Amino acid sequence: MSHSGTRTCLVLEADGTSRTLDNASLEQISDLRTTPDTVVWLDIGDPTEDDIALLEREFDLHPLAIEDLRKRRQRPKVDTYPGQHVVVAYEVRDSAGAQGRPRAQGRVGAQGRVGRHAGAGVDLGELHLFAAPQQLISVHWGPSPSIADVGERLSQRAGAVGRTVGAVLYAILDAAVDGYFPLLDRLSDRIDGLEDRIVASQQTPETLREVLAIKRELLELRRVLAPMRDVANHLLRRDVELLDDEAAPYYQDLYDHLVRVLDQLDLYRDLVASTLDANLSVTSNNLNAVMKRLTAFTVVLMLPTLVASIYGMNFRAIPGLDSPAGFWLSLVFMLALAVAAGAYFIAKDWF
Repeated sequence: MSHSGTRTCLVLEADGTSRTLDNASLEQISDLRTTPDTVVWLDIGDPTEDDIALLEREFDLHPLAIEDLRKRRQRPKVDTYPGQHVVVAYEVRDSAGAQGRPRAQGRVGAQGRVGRHAGAGVDLGELHLFAAPQQLISVHWGPSPSIADVGERLSQRAGAVGRTVGAVLYAILDAAVDGYFPLLDRLSDRIDGLEDRIVASQQTPETLREVLAIKRELLELRRVLAPMRDVANHLLRRDVELLDDEAAPYYQDLYDHLVRVLDQLDLYRDLVASTLDANLSVTSNNLNAVMKRLTAFTVVLMLPTLVASIYGMNFRAIPGLDSPAGFWLSLVFMLALAVAAGAYFIAKDWF
C-alpha cells in the first residue's frame, strides 16, 4: 500500500480475487460497499485536510474520530460509534535497518517516535483503523510496514488473509505486534552487551547513560503495549460485531502475542534494573580496590617516615646518632620496614 499522501483502495471480491482502484475510480467505493460479500479497504497515508474531509463526508466518520485524526498521539484504544469501530494501535517502523540503539526521550511524539540513539532508527508509527460492515479504512503517518505487508499479501493472493473486515483488521494488528519481537531481540542483545562490559569492568560514563536510556525506552514501550493488550482483549470479547466465530481464534493468538511481548518487556526491565545494580556494585568495588591500594601505599610510606621523623627530633640521646654507621643503619631499618609492610599487603592482595 502506498504512503506518500496518496489514497490506495483495495477491493476484495466475492470470488476470492482482489483488485486495486486507481484515484479516478474511487467514486465506485459507495457502490462497492453495498455489494454483497465484497470488502473495500481504503488506505490513506499522511492524510491532508482534503483526505480528512473526504472521510468525514463520504464515510460519515464520527466527529470524535475525526478529531482524533487531527490531534493524533492517541492512546491505543477501541472506540465504538454507531455503525463503525475505531482501533488505534502502534507499530514499529524502520526496524530493518536499525541496529538496536533507540533511546526513549519522552512520550510518543508528534510523529509517533519513541527516540533515536547513536544514529539508529527505531520509532513507533500510529495507526487509525476504521472498521464498518464491508469496509475498512486505515490511516497512518509515514511508511507503515504492517499496511505494506498485508496489502502486498492481499494483492498477490486474497485468500492469504481472508475476505472479511475482521480478517483484514486482524492481519494488520498481527503484523504490527509481530514487529515488536525483532525490537525486543535487539534490546536483549544490548542488555547482554552491557552486562558483559560491566562484569569485565570496561564500563564508561556512557555505559550508565545507555542503561538508563534502555530503562526509559522499556517504560515507554510498555505504556504503548499495555493498552494494546487491552485492545486485543476488547476485540476478543466479541464486543465488535464485525468479528465472527471464525475470527475468534486469530484474535486469541493476537492477545497471546501481546502477552508474550509484555512478559518480555517486564523481564528486560528486571534485567536492566539488575544491570544498573551490577554497574553500581562494580563501580563501588573498583573504588574500594583503589582505596585499599592507597591505604597500603600510605602505610608503606608512613613507616620510614616515622623512623625519619624520630631521628629528626632535636634530642641527643637517640641510639646511633653519634655513630658513623647510625645513618646507614637507620636507612636499612626504614627500608626493611617498607619491604615488610609491602610484602604483607601483597600477601593480602591489597596491591
